[in-house]
Amino acid sequence: MASLVLSPAEQDFITRGVEDGFRADGRGSLDRRQVTLRTNMISQANGSARCRMGHLNVGTDVLVGIKAEVNTWAPGEPDNVGSIVCNVECSPSAAQEFEGRGADELNVELTQLLDRILNGPQSGICLEKLCIIPKQAYWVLHVDALVLDVKGGIIDALVWATRAALLSTKLPRVVVESIPDEDGNLQSEFDVVDDAEDQISVEGVNNLPLTVTFNQIGKRYVVDASEQEEAATQARITVAVSPSMDICAVQKSGILRGFSSSLLTEILHTACKVAREEFSKFKDTFAAALSNQSPSEASTGTMTDNGLPANYSLLHPSAEQRFSVRGLPPRLHLDRIYMNGLHALVPFWLTNETGSELEISLSTQGPLKIQQHNPNWSAVSAAQRKTYLDVAPAASADEEVSMVCSATIQREFSEIFNQLDGEEQLVLEAHESVELVLLFIAHSKGSTSDVQSYEYVPFSGRIVFQADTDTYTVKLRASACKSVLDMDPPTSRIYVDDCVIGRTYERVLCVRNMSAIGLDWTMTVVETTDSESLSSLQLLDSNMQESTGGHLNARSDMRVLVRYTAHATGEFLCRFLIENSNDPANNTRYWVFRARVSQRQKPRRIELLSDPDISFGNCTSGVWYSRDISFKNISDTPVLLRFRVEGNTAGVTMRTAIRADNGSLPFEYGTSDSAQGPMPFEAAFSRRPSLGEDGISESVAATDEIISEGGSTEVAPADDSTPPSEGARTTESGRRFAARARAVHQHKTAMFDELLIKPGSVRTMVLALVGNPASSASVSAGQFGRQSFTLFCECSTVANVQNAQLPPSAASNERNVERLSIPCTVNMCTPFVRVSPALLDFGSVDVGTLKSLDLQVENLSQVAAVVQCKLESKVITCTRTPITIAPLQTVTVRVDIYPRRINARYRKQIIVRNIHNRFNDNVIEVRSTHVDRRRVAYHNMFYHTLVPNNEQNFVDFGPVPVNSRSMRKINLQNVCRCPLNVEVVADTAEFGTVSVLTAVKLYDEDGYLTEESHQVARRLPLLERQAAMHSSIEKFKERTAGNSESVPVRPESRSLRSCAELASESSHASVTLQPDMFIDKSIEQGHVCLIPFMSSRRNVALPASLDYLDVASVSYLHKHVVRIQEQNTLPKAPLFKSEETTTKNHSVGITAVKNEVLERASQILDEIVEKLDMAPQTLFSSPEDEDAYVRRQVDLHKYIDLLIESGFLQPAQKIELPPLGTRPIIVMLQPAEAADKPTPARFDANLYFRLEDRPSHLQPYTESAQAVPFGDVDQLPVRRFLIQAALFNSELEIGQKNINVGNMQVDESSRKYLVIQNRSEAPLMYAIRKTGSIASGDIRFVNNRYGVVRGFDSRKVVFVFSPSLNGVYNEQISIANVLNARGGKYATLKAAVRRPSKFYIRSLRLDFAADPPLALNQLSAEVQLLAIKNMTAKTRRLVIKPLHAPFPADGPPTAVDQAGVVLEAQFPEDTSLAAKAATEMSSSAHIAPILDRETEEKIESLEQKLKIAIRKNRPEKIEKYRSKLAKLRSGGKGGKSTGQCEANPAAAQIQRLADNTQLAVELPPGSDISIPVAVVARSVGEATGQQSQEPVETARGMLAVHEEKDNDNVKVVTLTASVANKRIY
Repeated sequence: MASLVLSPAEQDFITRGVEDGFRADGRGSLDRRQVTLRTNMISQANGSARCRMGHLNVGTDVLVGIKAEVNTWAPGEPDNVGSIVCNVECSPSAAQEFEGRGADELNVELTQLLDRILNGPQSGICLEKLCIIPKQAYWVLHVDALVLDVKGGIIDALVWATRAALLSTKLPRVVVESIPDEDGNLQSEFDVVDDAEDQISVEGVNNLPLTVTFNQIGKRYVVDASEQEEAATQARITVAVSPSMDICAVQKSGILRGFSSSLLTEILHTACKVAREEFSKFKDTFAAALSNQSPSEASTGTMTDNGLPANYSLLHPSAEQRFSVRGLPPRLHLDRIYMNGLHALVPFWLTNETGSELEISLSTQGPLKIQQHNPNWSAVSAAQRKTYLDVAPAASADEEVSMVCSATIQREFSEIFNQLDGEEQLVLEAHESVELVLLFIAHSKGSTSDVQSYEYVPFSGRIVFQADTDTYTVKLRASACKSVLDMDPPTSRIYVDDCVIGRTYERVLCVRNMSAIGLDWTMTVVETTDSESLSSLQLLDSNMQESTGGHLNARSDMRVLVRYTAHATGEFLCRFLIENSNDPANNTRYWVFRARVSQRQKPRRIELLSDPDISFGNCTSGVWYSRDISFKNISDTPVLLRFRVEGNTAGVTMRTAIRADNGSLPFEYGTSDSAQGPMPFEAAFSRRPSLGEDGISESVAATDEIISEGGSTEVAPADDSTPPSEGARTTESGRRFAARARAVHQHKTAMFDELLIKPGSVRTMVLALVGNPASSASVSAGQFGRQSFTLFCECSTVANVQNAQLPPSAASNERNVERLSIPCTVNMCTPFVRVSPALLDFGSVDVGTLKSLDLQVENLSQVAAVVQCKLESKVITCTRTPITIAPLQTVTVRVDIYPRRINARYRKQIIVRNIHNRFNDNVIEVRSTHVDRRRVAYHNMFYHTLVPNNEQNFVDFGPVPVNSRSMRKINLQNVCRCPLNVEVVADTAEFGTVSVLTAVKLYDEDGYLTEESHQVARRLPLLERQAAMHSSIEKFKERTAGNSESVPVRPESRSLRSCAELASESSHASVTLQPDMFIDKSIEQGHVCLIPFMSSRRNVALPASLDYLDVASVSYLHKHVVRIQEQNTLPKAPLFKSEETTTKNHSVGITAVKNEVLERASQILDEIVEKLDMAPQTLFSSPEDEDAYVRRQVDLHKYIDLLIESGFLQPAQKIELPPLGTRPIIVMLQPAEAADKPTPARFDANLYFRLEDRPSHLQPYTESAQAVPFGDVDQLPVRRFLIQAALFNSELEIGQKNINVGNMQVDESSRKYLVIQNRSEAPLMYAIRKTGSIASGDIRFVNNRYGVVRGFDSRKVVFVFSPSLNGVYNEQISIANVLNARGGKYATLKAAVRRPSKFYIRSLRLDFAADPPLALNQLSAEVQLLAIKNMTAKTRRLVIKPLHAPFPADGPPTAVDQAGVVLEAQFPEDTSLAAKAATEMSSSAHIAPILDRETEEKIESLEQKLKIAIRKNRPEKIEKYRSKLAKLRSGGKGGKSTGQCEANPAAAQIQRLADNTQLAVELPPGSDISIPVAVVARSVGEATGQQSQEPVETARGMLAVHEEKDNDNVKVVTLTASVANKRIY
């Protein structure tokens, strides 16, 4: 049977289920799957049936055919009986194991089983009735069964199908006559009556038995096992039961073991019970199969004897019944149409039902045409017309009718008649009927993916017949598929080398149908070298019969055994043509068989270690691909390999190279399997290989190839007679030989190396090829073309490897050459693209105006194409990165033009390069006329806009997330000798705002700081103190709080740079600013405990270990800072005019600090513009770098608010440009979401510049003397500056909004994690923040508190929760989206924290022996131990006392609430009793140590791992886990009792209190004690009528255990014992 491998878990699941009476598919143990029977499936057979066991058309499928023939009696055969011959075959498509000869044993087993059932005496078939004339003729019934699918229960399905086929078998009636011969003797003769209605059934078929197969799984069995159950089967037995409930046969097939005698007896009884139900079910199923007529029988019933097609009976009148249409229903489905360029014909008849002439118009939509006279249909004979159409009639008039055209008849049609015109109008006489033909042809205009995958492509159409107002409409749909034939091996070559006369060699050729529609194929011989030896080559099918063609179902294949018997020496060559009969134009394949025959077997010297067939797969022209070929020398002498190629190598360039021992190559190739990818054609083709280490040229010729105009090169096959190259030489060591050229043909050369292999060595050669781009005029341009060739390896021994004077060819023995052939195949496709339009005419475009046009780039090929736009222009912009276009798809490339000055004739070219096919480069002409209707170009005469240093009229922000802010700097450069006033206005945008800002003016005309800059210098440090910056201050807080998530500060970031260092840097350099740069560290008043120490200020020598200052260091810092600043150069001008006296009163250091604040503000503004990332980077060298990067990005976002709020950045309306000076402005973009509108992918806005003053007095800074005067100021043009950005939504989600830790104890730790998900394509920056409350300090993040998540990715952020207070814990964690201020999320951490238990009691119930019962006021002889352990790290004093002792009012309830008997605890002083109790307990049961919760959790986890290891049968892990568990349970080294106690606790001390009724126990940390407890039964209260009348009653008592000073936390121990009732005794 087909084998299915089950995992141990699956096998255990099935076995346990069967033993418990459950099956995976829901059936009972004796239930059979659904059985479907269909009879009369094969029209050529006398009887047939198909049985499927399974649900939803998935299960075991068996087809049985009965063929009856008359056989002549032969001597030795029975005299008066017929014969039944059985044959069972398993189709290779039924299971993978059945391929080749895998099903031979199963075929024999099933054939023998079926033969015993049918030919045995228990079968019930009367074989005597099959005898026609004794000793002369008899009937032979050939029972041929084909197993189509195997899903378990194959024997039962085979018997069901055979019984149904025999019941449906009909034998012709035979007439026997006695005719006298010449001698007067009577001779019997018979005649078979060929009448379908005069047939008889096989007698005795109703007595055939049915089989019931039982599969033993575990300790039980099941009926009709599924495929998975058969894989878990241990034994199998099949029982044949007759209709009379007699057991006819038993067959057992053991897998692992046999059946027990008791189980076998049970199975035989169960078989009769099941068979009774099986016969009843078979009767109903067979009756249902007979009632359902097959499609072939349905169509036969509609056929007529005059040659009319099957659709003739479909008659439909028009709406007004003026005409009728026969053969075309209102809804028609043409199924299984071949896309082979031929028409599918559907004949129909149009009849005039009126008594006058009628004119009918015919109109069609879709790939339809109507003809009155079609030559193809006229050539179809009457017999063929009857079988041309197969019609599946509809159940009602409104349902669709399906028709299938005969592919056998259709392939005889001629394609020439497809071009004939159709009818559009007909005139019918009164009651005239005319035959018409509907033509449908399926072109490849359906779904591209379906055509490429050879699936069915849907088509639709409509036919309208109209006579005035009377109409009849036919809605048609069709399902067409392209029929494709393929072969395996794909090289289409079978070579058999070194054959020996008299031996037989076999190879397998597989013919495969790649499409979803069936096909017919044929194979013929077209060429052979020896026609007489053609008989030595046999082509056999699976039945070992000669095969030259056949039918292939959809997605199926057929294996052809090629058997060759060598008869004569020499070379035998035979070429075959394999043709797809359904589409011969596109599916004609050739394959070649070659054999070299010699007299005797030659010893093998070389072994091929790699694949015998090399397939390069689907390749793109212009890209190098390579494959490795490994050889091993298995002889004891060195061998030399020479290579040559034969076959179809047109348009392919090949090279070979020898791979070194370290795996390197002398040149680089891209392979389709390698990670580096294929190498572009021009890059690899231009490389010239170098010499190897030993001076051998690896490859030279391929780089010198000359490409013809068509762009194709060929490799000329090498000839054995080619003399060796003169340059061939050997190295000094004689290990390798130089390569030589094989052939030179019209400048087309290929280089193949020679390879020397030492004995026992393995060498690897690389075969590389590249497809040369084909011309666009080629017929197969853009289509995959299969090319197959063969690499021949000739192996010869080297006679004298030390002879350096002889070339390798002379040193080798040419007569003793071993040949090895390696078939190769490649599917090559040249990418072609088409660009439209070829001319981009923008027309008239205003200066400063953006205009766009689109280019459509269409990939015409079946392989992906890579294109790239090349142009040199500052006016035209488009995507210049490589664009990958999927096969047969189109992409749109947007081309923008933004003129900057007037140009009446602007011309440019855009070259769309096809990277893998440079012959397909497209040149697009660009034309435009640049005009200045609004005179915007006038502005360039006075000032320029620089972004950042390049003059341009637009700024592109790039990708910007919604709800974020991005800044860009624009420098306005005045080119005039006088100042300018420019007004800047931003227009309003629907999806965001654009703001124009400018920095505050620092100095006035006299060089003093302005009042505004002075206020900014004061506000900036105050605002930074209030802001929660992610600087070293916050890191200091994290470090002092003990948070492990704080990132260590690098040494260079711990101190702030000095003013001299900041001033020395260029204004345009990339500056990394330090945190808290605005805080004046020297004059802090109040608390300075968290101020970072500036160790670099003016080279002050301070202690290196002092990173943070306390209050005691303030005076030291203040004194030295002032002294430092006095020694340095002061500013040339005072700070402000109005505060000169203030400057004198304060130290000079204040001036420098205030000035430094403004300088640093300018530098941080530059950092915001340059380093504020809207598309974060994703690669970091360490988690610390990622944390620092995100923290700095958060700071930069906050600094934007800080600079605006402090007044350093102010809204810019009027900008004053000094003469020949530059003034920067900041453009801030804030995209926002619009209500009820999707966010657009592109953002466009405008800035408008306007010169305020009359420009007539302005003199441009040019060589001209005068500027052109202008009129009124109101008539001045406005300059438009374009703002562009690509918007995207940065979406952050968290995996779990509520994190419930559950119950915890104080100081207990739990590791949890947050799942941060990025739902957008762009990377996402997140920042996790806590509320800052006392409870938030219990949350400690391990790492990744600040980080970056890649697009559509997620990250787990681990944190540790260690509660310090008890109670209900509910704390929020904020996860902020740095790029989207509104996209943050909150997660809530919940827990119930309880105070930890200070002591632990092993058992809260002590039971005393019941036999003998205690007497009143008698001390129990039995003593129980009360085990108590200290669970803390402190010494605890515990009090143990009976519960009826005095107790607080709010304490536990008393032990006795009514009259009765109670137990009073006693603590005996006799140590012998305690020792005796301890001895008894230790001998009766093992006392496990007292373990804490953490150790118990470890034990539970290890127990789960142990179960998994046992199930997976891992002995080493089982032993490991058991050892750990033993240590943990014993309290050994593997586990600890408590995490807070000492390793060896001290002994406990006991003190007796209150007349020995109470105990005080002092327990050191981690220690435990066992206290002996005895009980005395006491009678309390007065006896009542409700007292127990039992002789023995159960009495109870209680003990209270609590700390000496803590009466709130009390643990109660219950005492129970049996006491004799004094009222009974």
